[in-house]
Amino acid sequence: MGLTGALALGIGTMIAAGIFVLSGLAVSMVGAVAILSFVLAGLVVTLTAAAYAEFASIYPESGGEYAYVANTFDSNLTYLLGWTMILGYPASAAFYLTSFSDWFYHFIHPVFGIPETIPFWVSGLVMIALLVAVNFKGTKESTLFQIVFTATKVVLLIIFLYGGLRAMEPSVVMASIERNIGDLAGIGTTSALVFITFFGFSAIAASSEDIRSPGRTVPRAIYISMAVVTVLYALVVLVVVVAVNDPAFLTFLSERVDLGGLDAAEYVTGHGEVAMGLAAQYYLGDVGFYVIIVGALISMVSAANATIIAGSRVKLAMARRDHLPRHFRDLHPRLRTPHKTVLLTGGIILFYVVVFGILFARAPGSEAPPLFGLEVGLSGIAQYANYLLLCGLITVNIALIWSRRTKPDLERGFRVPFVPVIPILAILANLGLLLNLGVKALVLGILAQAVGVLFWFFWRARPVSSRIAEEETPTAVAEYAGHPSEERILVAISNPAHIARLMRTGMAVARDRGGQLLVMSAVIVPDQTPLSEGRGQVSEQRKLLEEAIGFAEGSGLTVTGTIRIAHRVADAVLNTIDQHDCDAVIVGWRGETHHRRDIILGSNLDDILDFAPCDVLVERIGEQAAAEVSSILVPVAGGPHSDLSVAVARSMARETGARVVLYRVLRPGDEEPASREALEAFKDAFVEVGIDVELRLEASDNVEDALVAATEKVDLTVLGATREPLISRLVAGDLPEAIARRGSGMIIMARRNIPGRSRIRRWLRTTA
Repeated sequence: MGLTGALALGIGTMIAAGIFVLSGLAVSMVGAVAILSFVLAGLVVTLTAAAYAEFASIYPESGGEYAYVANTFDSNLTYLLGWTMILGYPASAAFYLTSFSDWFYHFIHPVFGIPETIPFWVSGLVMIALLVAVNFKGTKESTLFQIVFTATKVVLLIIFLYGGLRAMEPSVVMASIERNIGDLAGIGTTSALVFITFFGFSAIAASSEDIRSPGRTVPRAIYISMAVVTVLYALVVLVVVVAVNDPAFLTFLSERVDLGGLDAAEYVTGHGEVAMGLAAQYYLGDVGFYVIIVGALISMVSAANATIIAGSRVKLAMARRDHLPRHFRDLHPRLRTPHKTVLLTGGIILFYVVVFGILFARAPGSEAPPLFGLEVGLSGIAQYANYLLLCGLITVNIALIWSRRTKPDLERGFRVPFVPVIPILAILANLGLLLNLGVKALVLGILAQAVGVLFWFFWRARPVSSRIAEEETPTAVAEYAGHPSEERILVAISNPAHIARLMRTGMAVARDRGGQLLVMSAVIVPDQTPLSEGRGQVSEQRKLLEEAIGFAEGSGLTVTGTIRIAHRVADAVLNTIDQHDCDAVIVGWRGETHHRRDIILGSNLDDILDFAPCDVLVERIGEQAAAEVSSILVPVAGGPHSDLSVAVARSMARETGARVVLYRVLRPGDEEPASREALEAFKDAFVEVGIDVELRLEASDNVEDALVAATEKVDLTVLGATREPLISRLVAGDLPEAIARRGSGMIIMARRNIPGRSRIRRWLRTTA
């Protein structure tokens, strides 16, 4: 789509249920000061829209805020933002379609004499099916649908404004402002409520991949659409204010509408969501009234359509980064649409409409309470959606600051001025709106994100069958041998300069365990590239494989190899482990983390450490590492990972003839006899095979500094990994990983596979 299509996407999303439903609700809350609420929400969104415009000029791809943050931080933590947005966009669509059902029931059912036995929500469900079908068909079809519907509703809205502004009474507006201008809490709450009306700009950014020249078109479309919509909102609020403060209008209501025992003013206050429709009937008569009603219904449908487009593209981007199951990357073979993500988006919208718009909503005209007596209502759906979407805005502004700091040389077709001042102001403003949403929205939003975290661990921890492993990471070269009862040690190689050291470690461990070696390398192709394209790129990896296998020639060990094709290194390694039932894996690490928190090794290594169902050895290979190993340091503190580090040190010592230093730091309060006894418990593992071993205790207030200093006196250090839960590492850090970065020489970090935990993890993945 070009600029016209992008404007239709943004304006079509913003001129929707927000202007037809929330305008009346806002006026019922704070009168004419609702204009200020809309302007405040618009200013907050404008600050963040600048960040979207800059990122769209850098990363013209589907996914919007998720894609921007994922490209900036390169961390699996960005999954949580993606999850938030794939729930937020459908929540917006559910708000629009629930509003559609409400208006259709109030204003269309009576015209066509639709029986009262037909539930009010049927029209909304029919519209979900229609929109999913249109988006399933193709981007051109959904874009044309959007342009036609947006143009139609703008024209109809102008007709409404023409009728209403003719009756403008400045004194009425000023009186309303004077009554409400001091209600700061109400203004803030209303701003947070109407925020959803401006979020259409993000639908433009989320669909960048479907827009021509996105670096130029997206920023223009964002700001033009926001300017148009802000003016229209202000005018609509003025018309509604004049109407609800006009005694003739209230008399008109009492004659035309069943007020349910309320007086006209109370009815307008309690039914703000239909106030604009009633005002249209008053100003324009029955014909003009139904013109506006049709425009409103069209607006709600086009806004829902835009959010389906944007929401399905976020899911597509997440699948491309392995943050959703890979089959959501698929495009329809004939239509070339992301049909699976469209269907998933439609399913989530349906869930929201059923839960929040039917089960926990009071049917129009009904006195029966909703399920369990819990009523959400249109404002509840809007606030829940706003919570999720505001989280996205806050994160994008954080990402912009980080991008400018860590990637200053990126070519940016559009640049936000005064960074970091503008994004910091946007963060604070968005937080202010978020805190004004109310407790119910915050609780529902946090629960939704918690479900996403659980899904992540259940899904990523599932056991991968051989068939799925082969589909996800096809085997390009396979040379397997050895007896299946032997332990299999996997050595993952990618750099010819690291082959000798990784193979030396692998051979030592395999010989000590009486096992065999499986050497693997991987061809990594971009997310958008079919895996089949990788088969033409195996020549370099084949050379690595042959060199590695040749290194072990004459060792007496059984050594075989394989080359996998994958989108991510972690997928290739984990699927090879699962498919070939490996007992341990050895991976190399350069120790460089210029753009990540010190507690995180990197997304591929983190995934291998967290999800590999076997022992994991991470070998840091720095330029300062000695070619020969004559001394090995083993810091021990007990536990399964220390047991593994001792076993690895024994393997290396037997292979190289090195002496071993068992090391422990005495902190204030530690008893020396008990600490020495702990070291003695590991000594026999070396003595019984004739390895020279030394016990060393050293007092220090700073364990990390003491261990770093100790690594300077040896050639190799073997550490037991802690791999504490992520939150613990974020708060307190991970000592072994810190030593692995700061220490000298060659360092191996060992993580023991704990069978019980592995079985639980496999069970969770099987049942997820």
